Amino acid sequence: MIDTDIFSYILKRMEPAYHRSRKYLRQHHRFTISCLTHYECFRGYKSVGVTKRLQIFEEYLMLTDVLYLDQSILDKAAEIYGVLKPKGIFPGEFDVLIGATALTHKMGVATNNEDHYEGMKRYFSLDVHNWMKKPEEHETVITES
Repeated sequence: MIDTDIFSYILKRMEPAYHRSRKYLRQHHRFTISCLTHYECFRGYKSVGVTKRLQIFEEYLMLTDVLYLDQSILDKAAEIYGVLKPKGIFPGEFDVLIGATALTHKMGVATNNEDHYEGMKRYFSLDVHNWMKKPEEHETVITES
């Protein structure tokens, strides 16, 4: 699953995220994002009136599966909150929901905000990949079960 920051970098063709996205598409044929990433990107492009960027976003949506929040995701998000909050770890609400979506669907998260997902990585074994770091030769892209 691609986090909002990485999806935005892909739309802007920022490296190395753009290169990694092309490699990912060759392997998996489609991207996967949360409905929250859809909202954050769409909201941003609409609010600043960036017509060209909005057009690119809509074109990329044709290659993208959008996962919507359901009861199992909300339950997982509440569980994450219940574990992390007492430990003084709390990323933003959207990050918890995106992480819960990825965990529920047995996916990793591609992000440049590794620290936002650190608690979910540590306590829930969320697979986190930073697509803005230069990839190592042996490194693989996120996988979907």
